[in-house]
Amino acid sequence: MCYLIIVDIGRENLLNIINSFEIEGEKFYYYDITKISDSSNKLKKLPIVLKILLEANLRKAKNEDEFYKVIDIFVNRNNEKICFYPSRIIMQDSTAIPALVDLASMRDFVKNEKKDLNRVNPQIMVDLVLDHTLNFKADMKEELEQNLEKYEFIKWAESSFSNLRVVPPGSGICHQVNLEYLSTILHVKNVENMFLLYPEIVVGTDSNTTMINSLGVLGLSIEGIEAESAILGLPIYLDLPKVVGIKIKGELKEGITSSDLVIILIKMLKEHKLKGKLVEFFGESLDYITLEDRSTISNLAPEYDAICSFFAIDERTISYFDKTRNSNDYGKIIKTYLQKQQLFYNNEELEYDEIIEIDLSFLEPTIVGPTKSKELVDIKTFKDIAVINQSKNFKDADIVLAAITLCSLTSNPYLMIHAALVAKKAVEFSLSIDSSIKRYFAPNSSVVKEYLEELNLLKYLEQLGFNIVDFVCSANGENYNNLETTAKEEIKLNNLNVCSVTSGDEEFKDKIDPLIKSNYLMSPSLVIIYSLIGTMKFDLFNDVIGEIGDKKIYLKDLWPSDAEVISYLEEIDYTLYKKIYENIFIGNEFWQNLDIKGKDTFFWNEKSVFIQPTKIFEDIKLEKIDIQKAGVLALLGDNIATEQISPIGQIPLYSQAAKYLESKEVKSFEYGTFASRRGDANLMVRAAFDSLNIKNMMVSKEGSFTMDYESNEIVSIFEKSQKFKNQNRALVIFAGKEYGIGSARNWAAKAIRLLGVKAIIAKSFCNRHRLNLIALGVLPLEFIDDDISSLKLKGNEEISIISEEIKKGAIIKAIIYKNELEIQIELKCRLDSDDEVKYYKNGGVLSYQLKNILGEN
Repeated sequence: MCYLIIVDIGRENLLNIINSFEIEGEKFYYYDITKISDSSNKLKKLPIVLKILLEANLRKAKNEDEFYKVIDIFVNRNNEKICFYPSRIIMQDSTAIPALVDLASMRDFVKNEKKDLNRVNPQIMVDLVLDHTLNFKADMKEELEQNLEKYEFIKWAESSFSNLRVVPPGSGICHQVNLEYLSTILHVKNVENMFLLYPEIVVGTDSNTTMINSLGVLGLSIEGIEAESAILGLPIYLDLPKVVGIKIKGELKEGITSSDLVIILIKMLKEHKLKGKLVEFFGESLDYITLEDRSTISNLAPEYDAICSFFAIDERTISYFDKTRNSNDYGKIIKTYLQKQQLFYNNEELEYDEIIEIDLSFLEPTIVGPTKSKELVDIKTFKDIAVINQSKNFKDADIVLAAITLCSLTSNPYLMIHAALVAKKAVEFSLSIDSSIKRYFAPNSSVVKEYLEELNLLKYLEQLGFNIVDFVCSANGENYNNLETTAKEEIKLNNLNVCSVTSGDEEFKDKIDPLIKSNYLMSPSLVIIYSLIGTMKFDLFNDVIGEIGDKKIYLKDLWPSDAEVISYLEEIDYTLYKKIYENIFIGNEFWQNLDIKGKDTFFWNEKSVFIQPTKIFEDIKLEKIDIQKAGVLALLGDNIATEQISPIGQIPLYSQAAKYLESKEVKSFEYGTFASRRGDANLMVRAAFDSLNIKNMMVSKEGSFTMDYESNEIVSIFEKSQKFKNQNRALVIFAGKEYGIGSARNWAAKAIRLLGVKAIIAKSFCNRHRLNLIALGVLPLEFIDDDISSLKLKGNEEISIISEEIKKGAIIKAIIYKNELEIQIELKCRLDSDDEVKYYKNGGVLSYQLKNILGEN
């Protein structure tokens, strides 16, 4: 039991913070943070989201000094590093496959070392949900066959690795399944036959992971390399965040939905500087916001740059959990634990770094568009839209595409029932939508279909042409967002400003037919209303929507009351969640019959162009920097983005990646995208810098090219890297300011490592990419007084970088050999912490953990 107690800290009231309680004869243990917080008002007044982080850091403290340091950081709320310890990670296949390939490759390495293969396993629970990249295939069998190699590999991983659960295709998307089924709120760990409880903390590689904060579970979105580190049991480091409290008061007016609340809330929060901050909701009116509404708000935290938008657990949360999981006993355990830890919401105003007040009673129906993300439009102004151009079938402001898409809203039955009741009233009034408007419904979850059918409401949506096309994100459904050829020709010929209406997210506008110049984001109910109208040029509150005989139909005739919606909500049989998810890990017959290739190690197929091992593990222990006469691979400018370093779009013909696929007898029409082949390291290393908008100053042409000065020929970056690799010579890359901006794509660092690049020398780095380079064992160095221009670099130079010791922030001398000259410069080592030094010395995070497994560290 000694490891249950953090440490004997020498103060009588803190000797042992382990406590316990009993429910129905079962005893549960927990780290009682009230034993500390009761003696410190500052800790007692911490926002609940910080108390969760406090508990995790105290529970993981290794010694007395670390224990007291954690307390000091949280008492003083100073900007020091803390650890984020996830208990579970959720991934979709696009990011999970490269991570699992790395784990499988580690198994191969350990096998060659004749060590215990079982030591290579995820150290925390990994949930892999496979529906994220389905391509709107009505035939699930066709989808499975197209992804056969990937799914066979995942099936092997599921059978071989512990702590890995796979949700096969056909069950929903990541954040949806996470909210409705996978999350347990508390993590229960069996320690020497005792149940230890602590709050579930989740990280995910999907940007919608933050939705889980609506359930009172702290959840962050992270990138691929961070995810791999977490899988291997390493903490994620972050500065103790500031917490902004959002005080909710007032009550929503009749007819105002959470869609309006979310849009206005995002606009308000974007006006505040929330980057790197946590947001926590509280206030007297929080009870008016249902958990389904909260899920919509939490889901969109990245839109206003917050780390997450957190709702503490209250009675609504427990009720939702019990109904969707059909588990009343566990709900009691959750509530008891939270109340004892002072983590259960009680409308107490805690000590936030800043408070923003929102009065619900002032909110109005809201629409966003037509071009800029989150540009609010006053509905009353639509009647004044100018109509200049028209054709036989269309005119400016006409709606040509209407989509009820629910990436952000799937978990909100109120909104969907509201929309379905609008459709019901429209059908009962014999109203219809013009056939020229393309319509579809992509609910993302079979739960939505089930409750709409159960309430006898789905048929009204279908009668208006909103048929379910698939249970996926709209952003993947490009075929449904393209117009018919005749309509396109007419719109293009007459230069018409036609419109789309959607309930999706801001990415939707990037996926629709480019001839649609205006896209409006609104609630599902308003999507239906405007589809019935057929144009955005309309006075919604005063104009007639339709006429039946002598009766004129207005908005008020179609808009259901809150009481109507609630009466339907109360009829939902929540056992449908249990029915849908009870066999969630089993899959259909096709999935069950997939071959498992290998047992403890994977049987790699040399012919595969989807799954190939990564060879990034080295048995090294660096004690000094010793890069001797390295060649130059590229001279790059400012603001080089990760999407330029590692593109994810269509694989170009005649590229190195295309040549590789051709050698594997893949037809050009089957190339697909780089993103679809991220599990093949041989292809992805060839994809490095394969972007038409990147310029290597060593050559005149754009793209993945460089100069081989030995042959005086322009060659591909991959070809030069292989030549240097065969000669056992190192390479470096020079760059300008802000190298590695954009999303922190793991292949943007992994490909650099596989190219044989030992160091990146730049004026400055995007910090996330800098960390990823270190995680892969590539040294980030910054110019101090020089740059590419002042040194007049051409790319035919050689460079030696030598330092007798590796220290954080050290100034390192380098020698550039230029013709007959030797130019000495100073560079700043951008290893900024002891952990970064440790990882670099061991060849990166994965190699570091591999050495731990082998017992070398």
